[in-house]
Amino acid sequence: MCNLASLMKTCFKGDLFMNSPPPIPTESNWSQDDVNAYLNQPMLDNGRPVAGTEGMTIQQIEDDILRGGRFRVFLWNFSIIVMSFQRSTGLRYYRAGEGCGASAWPWTVLSMLIGWWGIPWGVIYTIGTLYTNCMGGKDITADILSAIVGPQRMSSIMTRAIKPQADIALWLLRILVLSIPASIAVAIFAASSSRN
Repeated sequence: MCNLASLMKTCFKGDLFMNSPPPIPTESNWSQDDVNAYLNQPMLDNGRPVAGTEGMTIQQIEDDILRGGRFRVFLWNFSIIVMSFQRSTGLRYYRAGEGCGASAWPWTVLSMLIGWWGIPWGVIYTIGTLYTNCMGGKDITADILSAIVGPQRMSSIMTRAIKPQADIALWLLRILVLSIPASIAVAIFAASSSRN
């Protein structure tokens, strides 16, 4: 039997999962017991469970993804006149049925306040950030699964997985973001018709 503790190593670019085992090999050098032992481990990041996966094993995460669970990050950006920066939040797992809209709000509002002020990238980054966050953040489930269980198993899981639905907090955020250009258009129209 394979000693899983000896296989611990970095398996996702950017050192995201420092303590996770490597993906399940496609060769037949692992027995079913090895695979089961692997899948019954928690998903760790620097010795701690990834946010949102507390108390879950890799197998339970796979099952939850089939029901609509997703790994997500949200974007935020800030600008200082000629310099603009776009960053992402930490990785978090949203279980099936758990809305992610509440997590999108602070980063979207922050970007709306401090993101526009760089030319031209501040405007470009902010529009991209607003769009991404209003769509539920950046879904990186496929990338994470591919790194943890391999591309073949990831593909099998993702083709059968249910697409998660937007929660009320995400719909309210979309309404807020769409109301901004509508308000600007109304103000411009009102100002131009008052001059005539």
